[in-house]
Amino acid sequence: MRKNLLMVLCTLALMLGLTACGSKADETIGGLPVSNYETMLKNTMSQLEQIDDLTADSYITQAESSDDQVSAGLFADWKECYSLKGDFVDYYDNNAVVGGVNIGSFNIGGTKAFDVAKSGKTITATLIGHYSKRDLKLTVVFNANDMKSGATAINIEPVYSLGETMAKAGLNTIMGILIVFAMLVVMSGIIKSFELISKVQNSTKAKGEAVAQAPVAAVSTPVKNETDDLQLVAVIAAAIAASTGASTDSFVVRSIKKRR
Repeated sequence: MRKNLLMVLCTLALMLGLTACGSKADETIGGLPVSNYETMLKNTMSQLEQIDDLTADSYITQAESSDDQVSAGLFADWKECYSLKGDFVDYYDNNAVVGGVNIGSFNIGGTKAFDVAKSGKTITATLIGHYSKRDLKLTVVFNANDMKSGATAINIEPVYSLGETMAKAGLNTIMGILIVFAMLVVMSGIIKSFELISKVQNSTKAKGEAVAQAPVAAVSTPVKNETDDLQLVAVIAAAIAASTGASTDSFVVRSIKKRR
């Protein structure tokens, strides 16, 4: 199993050294003839054809244990594609365009069956395999400055028609709009709840202030009738003066105690 696991990656590494096998007329990208990239991709896809979805699980475990993320990602992709592809039929002509819509001499949304392109320091090679149920697209990425290290990324994925792609894009757009509106409704509800809480708080505060400002009944304080007291003092002073024969100016009445 270990030998089979390494076979896919070893195939890529071995093919990197076959520069002498290409025709001198071949276009060279990253120091390799384009035909070598085609051979690499076809060998890789042939190796994958020998792996079922159950075996892919063990390969994923082995790749992850050895920290080989490139292989782990490839086998994980292959496992997802296994039930979709059907039986292998053949490879398309390299110049064929798979999928899309033909408008005159132009094709919209299609993918070239085989292509190698260099962008900056990255070289990307793609190959589409023809299957009975759904075609698969194999993509291998290299570092143009370090080709001897092999592929930096490998993935395989189903090929969808332009109609399927547009339908998915439309569905994603609708889902995005619905999510935005749902979030707006939730945010509006939260804002409304804050307004209700504020109104309840203000109402409670107003009731408390009304209770605090309620008029307090005035406590009546008896007012001493000073006029009556003066008259009483005068009467008492006159009585004392009459009984003692003294003048009212010779004594002073300081207090009067009433007994009930």
